[in-house]
Amino acid sequence: MGIVRRWTSDEDEKLKELARAGKNALEISNELTRSPSAVRRRAEVLSVLIVAKAYRARPSHVATHLERVAIDAIQIGRPFPAGVGPSTVAGMIEKGWIVPEGGRKYRVTEAGLEAVRRKIPSS
Repeated sequence: MGIVRRWTSDEDEKLKELARAGKNALEISNELTRSPSAVRRRAEVLSVLIVAKAYRARPSHVATHLERVAIDAIQIGRPFPAGVGPSTVAGMIEKGWIVPEGGRKYRVTEAGLEAVRRKIPSS
């Protein structure tokens, strides 16, 4: 562990000001030359709410990795691999990518094949 730098009252005020302005921990840490985790810890001590960094959600028409491996498994007649659970299956049924065919058997639809063909967008 390195040298611990104590927070000054000026830094506390700046943290509060930036948090009120809607900045996230990373943005605040850059302004204060502190780590994002140090900013989050100090904000908690001061009872200051910091917005979470917004991440772009993947478009729902693009299959996730788990959805892709599940569709592959259905196509080759194998059981679902680890990680593919009821919520993944339910989501694919809801999207119209697979259709139940009795018991634990499913059929991949054309929409499911198209979802797998789509390129996963890079961040």
